[in-house]
Amino acid sequence: MTAKPDRDLLAAPDDDGPAGGVLTSAGPHGCHAWVALLVEPVPGRESGDGTGEDRRAEAALADAGWLAGLWDPAAGARLELRYLHRPGEGLRCVLLGRVFAPAVDAAVEAALRLRDRLGALPAHVRATPVDAVDEIRGLLEPFRVHPAGLVEVRKQIRAGQPARPDAGVAYYLAVPRLAAGAASWDPLWQSVADLPEPFMLTVGLEPFAPPAPFVGMLADLATRYGRLAVPGRSARSPLRMHSHELAADPFAAYAARLFAESWQHYQSAVFRTRITLAAPGPLPPTLVSRVAATICAPRDDREVSHVVVAPEPAELDVAWRNVTTLDNTRWDLRYLYGLPVVPPALRLLAETMDAAEAASAWRLPPRPGTSGRPVFVSVHAGVVNVERMDTPTVTGDVFSNIGDGATVVNRSTVIGSFHRSHETGEPAPRLGILLACANPRGSEPLRLGEEDRTLRQSVALSADRDRIDIETLNAATIDDLRRALLRRPFDIVHFSGHGTRRGLVFEDDAGQIFQPSSTALAGLFARRGIRVAVLNACYSLSVGTISSIGTEFTIAADGPLADPAAIEFTRGFYDALGAGWEVPEAFEEGLGTVALKGLTFNAVLLRRGEKHVGS
Repeated sequence: MTAKPDRDLLAAPDDDGPAGGVLTSAGPHGCHAWVALLVEPVPGRESGDGTGEDRRAEAALADAGWLAGLWDPAAGARLELRYLHRPGEGLRCVLLGRVFAPAVDAAVEAALRLRDRLGALPAHVRATPVDAVDEIRGLLEPFRVHPAGLVEVRKQIRAGQPARPDAGVAYYLAVPRLAAGAASWDPLWQSVADLPEPFMLTVGLEPFAPPAPFVGMLADLATRYGRLAVPGRSARSPLRMHSHELAADPFAAYAARLFAESWQHYQSAVFRTRITLAAPGPLPPTLVSRVAATICAPRDDREVSHVVVAPEPAELDVAWRNVTTLDNTRWDLRYLYGLPVVPPALRLLAETMDAAEAASAWRLPPRPGTSGRPVFVSVHAGVVNVERMDTPTVTGDVFSNIGDGATVVNRSTVIGSFHRSHETGEPAPRLGILLACANPRGSEPLRLGEEDRTLRQSVALSADRDRIDIETLNAATIDDLRRALLRRPFDIVHFSGHGTRRGLVFEDDAGQIFQPSSTALAGLFARRGIRVAVLNACYSLSVGTISSIGTEFTIAADGPLADPAAIEFTRGFYDALGAGWEVPEAFEEGLGTVALKGLTFNAVLLRRGEKHVGS
């Protein structure tokens, strides 16, 4: 008797269309839009009257505060700070932003709003918007990358072997946070300015709201490792009548501290981060080491918390596309090589930073020195030269998002197919899922948490996991659902809970049973443009057969619905959607999965305007 949440479908645009200071790429599913600003230090502006170290510390605090002010998951923006070097010139600092909207006009408007927010910089720097679309293209792709000319700097995922028999796991995993500080970047700027070849350092940020399961995982792991970090006693058994003392596990003590830090810092206002170094020729190893060590300064405990990762040849196109479109599709072959299986949530942790960490990598230009040659190009006149490196291109159709159970940060309503086009090779459109779970007091207990876990596992194991976003509403009231659909558009609503012949069962503010009018609920779906409604509840045809529901597909039950069958249907249905199948085929896969487990799932698939025979 369970039901499932909504699904978001984000697809990629097709055509390039310039619009006053905004580069757009529009297609049948919506429009992406990019903006750019050139940033330079303000001569004579100092953050304080103290030492250079004091001024750097104050500037770092100002940068972190500015960056925290940019955190807005609802805006659905991608942000990038980029340093470009051309031989014979000074360094050029660029701020880039990307947004997505269902229509070109809305995308342009959102992009210009983002540009205004990016331009409200701390006092020691100033920005000039880039008005020419060709110049924005050139800043997105300033050269063609060399096969040995791209690496990323990432957090190190550490693995360890349990030293205690009561650990309960075969291996340990932990992810250190990066040190947040105000170390001087002056030696690095000078090294880059003297390079004989073009070079780019670019740091991408994607604001997201950490979902409750992710935060709960951090707290749970901190507690579990904390238990192993102190001495304990073994359990008695038929072969061992006496317990004995167990020593504290050193790696568990290390991991407990790291997860406690992450739980403290990653409860809200965090960013998914990408740090990339690129060049049109092979990257000098000494330069890579210097950049990585400067960005990721050692922690107070002197631990080196980063690694430098190069893509395999088959991953280079994806890695470079991330840079040229401000995307964040994962490539992990070398990064995860030699590690045990890394769960998706821990992989997300390795990309997560708070504003203080991110500001250490998003370092705005320093105040100009009083002596020596200038390092940064003066750009206040708004003149940009993009022809000297290479002929840039901006690709459409290649965008992705968080996935792995994280809360979606840039959703948009998309009309079109769920599947990958085998004729054109176009990637599958984005798929967003809103899972609304309700099990009011006084109703039969349901395994809603198991259904949520099953759905997320299916997505995490799918080939298109980076294109699928999940958001869960627990103990959902009808107002929770309505407000969630107001905050951002969804394409699939999946309700998981109880139902009767009078409609779906939600909770009220006191946790008691509340049943909204089925006609009113169908009207809500229609107004919000929901494409697919998965109503995993008993008698959910009371909603599904209403002609005004307006969804392209509705999956609803004709009678009682067993909890185990609902969970197995969820498994098969989202396995298939994750594989790129269309909704009707995914529905059949869900039914087949139920049958393989010897269960019965008496639900039907209705298309828009179709009535169930016998209803």
